[in-house]
Amino acid sequence: MTAALPQADQGTGGGGRRHGRDLREFARGGAIGLVSSVIAAASGFLLTVVVARTLGVAEAGVFFVVVALFTIVAEIAELGADTGLVRTTARLRALGRVDELRRLMIVSHVPVVVVGVLCSVGAYLAAPWIADRFVDPADAGTAVTLLRISAPFLGLMALTRVALGGTRGLGSVTAYSLINNVLLPGARPLLVGLVFVLGLGAAGVMVAWTAPIAASFVAAVLVLWRMVPRAEAGHRPGDATAGAATGEAGTRRGSTGREFWAFSGPRGVAAAVEIALVWANVPLVAMLVSSEEAGVYATANRFVSTGTLVLQAARIAIAPQVAAMLARDERDRAGHLNSLATRWVVLASWPIYLVLASFGPFLLALFGEGFTGGAVTLAVLAGAMLLALGAGNVQTVLLMGGKSSWSLANKSVALAVNIVLTLLLVPPFGIAGAAAAWAVAMLIDTVAAALQVRYLLGLRLDVRRVAVTGLWALVWFGLTGVALRTVLGTSAPVFVLYAVVACAGYAATLWRLRHSLGGAEFLGAVRNRGARQGESA
Repeated sequence: MTAALPQADQGTGGGGRRHGRDLREFARGGAIGLVSSVIAAASGFLLTVVVARTLGVAEAGVFFVVVALFTIVAEIAELGADTGLVRTTARLRALGRVDELRRLMIVSHVPVVVVGVLCSVGAYLAAPWIADRFVDPADAGTAVTLLRISAPFLGLMALTRVALGGTRGLGSVTAYSLINNVLLPGARPLLVGLVFVLGLGAAGVMVAWTAPIAASFVAAVLVLWRMVPRAEAGHRPGDATAGAATGEAGTRRGSTGREFWAFSGPRGVAAAVEIALVWANVPLVAMLVSSEEAGVYATANRFVSTGTLVLQAARIAIAPQVAAMLARDERDRAGHLNSLATRWVVLASWPIYLVLASFGPFLLALFGEGFTGGAVTLAVLAGAMLLALGAGNVQTVLLMGGKSSWSLANKSVALAVNIVLTLLLVPPFGIAGAAAAWAVAMLIDTVAAALQVRYLLGLRLDVRRVAVTGLWALVWFGLTGVALRTVLGTSAPVFVLYAVVACAGYAATLWRLRHSLGGAEFLGAVRNRGARQGESA
């Protein structure tokens, strides 16, 4: 499912060895990330179904508004330190500066502790004010209760993400995947299901949603605490030559904090803007229309978030690799890996969004009849994601290249466009207008980042192969879906027929093209992932 390696690189030369190692690392990390992301996506979908069935349209809308605000504030409290740790830790290891890891962990976590406490206290005290502005007056009491239940967990959520960023930078895709993608999301639908059985209502649902954060925090901190000494013990004396080769071996220890926050500061603002771009339309719809419509929009948005599981898996796998390659100025190598990952993302994720766009009414009916009005919204959101995913992990590459300020500029423009268009389009068009506003903003952000990566960072993307990969998904899941829906409708039997035909046809096509897609190399890398761990870059 990946691009075939260039012929010149498949021999015994250094280029072939480097690309082979890159592919093995990506295959190992991508496989772990994909499995865990599938679990996270399934858990998120199940959670949405259980919440919708437990609370109904109105209270589900209030719940999702609170979740949206919680997510935005928790992202702000991270200060960009999560991504900063992924990049900086990988750079220090690549440059032979592992003696700076302990100081890095201190300077990255302490500010997050302070800001997290302030956010938790502020959210608890401001709950009545927030409820008055973001939900219907009849639901304000429920909103205050949910806000105050979730407030103490804001700081813990931020610290959990930052600690997990450290584990990723230290090379543990497994720890990140198990805690962030299995433990945290997996526990939530189980606990909410228990709430449903016990009939504890909206407050019980919020307790069930926040409680797993505490367990995830403890697990993340313990894993990171154990990994730092291991990284120091595993440091080879010869590794320091990498730093000397690039003129960084003599960097003073005191520069660690400055280097970290020079990147993480802008990233923190950009991350807050990014999460606001994802979630802001939920409270805006609640303000402009109603809590019920906000619940419908949030449900459609959850579908779209579920479809990013492949992108997340690729991001988890390639971020530390790309950061290390760019630290050593290996731009061709980083570009090759990014192109490989992008083709995998398109191949595996486009079918998901084409299914959402084609059979939205049937899928939304799973949440209850009150949610089927979001079919147009779901189609618009899915269409935007098709184009955005065509650029692959361009946002990750930009950040691992150290350009957090560029990312901040892109996302600030996109958020401003989203807010303005939402205010203009929601009154006449409802939640479909909110979806259109978000789609335009998302595409602006993606195109800007893609142009910066290509022309300012100098990383090429094999657009032709990516386009060919996406074409087959469009044929089997797009055209087939439109044809069956037009002729037979969107009932359950038709959806089953569609799934069987599309999946069988797509699988047969991929099997026939497996050699040109690089499937043999990818599967071989997964099977032999431990065979050549000692191979040098």
